[in-house]
Amino acid sequence: MQGLQYGLQDRPKGAALLLASIQWFVFSLANVITVPIVLGHAFGLSAHDIAMYTERSFFVCGIVSLLQTLIGHRYAIIEGPAGMWWGVFLILIQMTKQQHESLTNLLQELEFGLIIAGIVFIILGATGLLKWIRKLFTPVVTGTFLILLALQVSSSLVEGVLGIGFRNRSTVSPEIILLSVLLMVLTLLLMFKGRGIIQSIAVLIGLIIGWVLYAALGLVDPPQTHAAVFALPSLFPFGPPKIHLGVTITCVITAIILLSNLIASVQAFASAAEDTPSNGAYTRGTLLTGVGTGLSGIFGVAGVVPLTAAASLVALTGIASRLPFIIASAAVAILGFFPFIGQWVATLPSPVGYAILFTVFAQLLGFGLRDYKRLALDQRDVFVISLAVLTGVGIYFIPSTAWSGIPPVLSYLLDNGLIVGVILVLIFEHLIFRRKQDAR
Repeated sequence: MQGLQYGLQDRPKGAALLLASIQWFVFSLANVITVPIVLGHAFGLSAHDIAMYTERSFFVCGIVSLLQTLIGHRYAIIEGPAGMWWGVFLILIQMTKQQHESLTNLLQELEFGLIIAGIVFIILGATGLLKWIRKLFTPVVTGTFLILLALQVSSSLVEGVLGIGFRNRSTVSPEIILLSVLLMVLTLLLMFKGRGIIQSIAVLIGLIIGWVLYAALGLVDPPQTHAAVFALPSLFPFGPPKIHLGVTITCVITAIILLSNLIASVQAFASAAEDTPSNGAYTRGTLLTGVGTGLSGIFGVAGVVPLTAAASLVALTGIASRLPFIIASAAVAILGFFPFIGQWVATLPSPVGYAILFTVFAQLLGFGLRDYKRLALDQRDVFVISLAVLTGVGIYFIPSTAWSGIPPVLSYLLDNGLIVGVILVLIFEHLIFRRKQDAR
């Protein structure tokens, strides 16, 4: 970590501006590029559709980053696919496959769910309900959510790392396992041992090296079709939004929990930039996060949120200036208009993406454990956590057909261990095992 060289209001010039802009651009790509490719494969999209998914992700992330910096919280914080959002997407994909339902319908249901989640963000930011909702999501609630999320998605991640499903493989491939382990070790080493910009783009370096290794082994398929050089991002690319109460409730719960992510990102960046965020910054940030979540639904991509990783880059480089970040965000948004770029990006082999995401999800699980560390972990806390986690994880192993005798909406909710676990921990925390207020 080094001292601040350029503050929020400073305007670097010449080579400093150019290099800082390139640095933000590369760092933004590193935080965006993996998710649309992995989700595209998980949804069973064609190579062309994955390319378009990637391009729309670039556009949404770039444009929302610009809006946040100019009129939102006004910090240089990257907007990227939230780990919780694409984790929830993977869970819903897994549930949909188990229930032998259509993934295309799920994509349309997620469009609607994200739009509603965006509206919830906007309402919370505009009405002042943000403070009240935040009180519900104590460390025991957010910690349980993060741990249940990581545990539920672990099956999909491990299958991807082992190469199951890659090129229609149904068995484990020793060479894929070896490559995945090498990539995970390399990425972790860069994250923990790297210095400066190397550490901040560890994910991108891991992706590129994995791509090259797979290409050298003949495991990268070049684009089979010719994509247009220029095209506007598509609205509702998977068809008109469809209402599914279970999916919508899942999206709304995820959005509310992600409020803590927004607050943490603003606080972390402000600290790194030696600034103090105002209440208005949180309110505007919440409103623009709602806009970004709604745009994610309209353009059919994973929900975006401010990423705490931006604070790490500022701490490493000492550059908190808005100007290079604005230039970089505009460049990321512009990528969304050039499908042929996304077509080549989409050739990234899915095991490479899963190997990199595995390290990211390990951190997500760690964040949940860190929330638990803030607790007294007395008998009361142990009961609240264990009852909710045991129930949620236990539901993961119950076949979807077991719920076929009850109404569809209830069966969908009860089949989702993540939702059941979070609802239970909220009930235990605030109703059944509610702590008495300290006498003052």
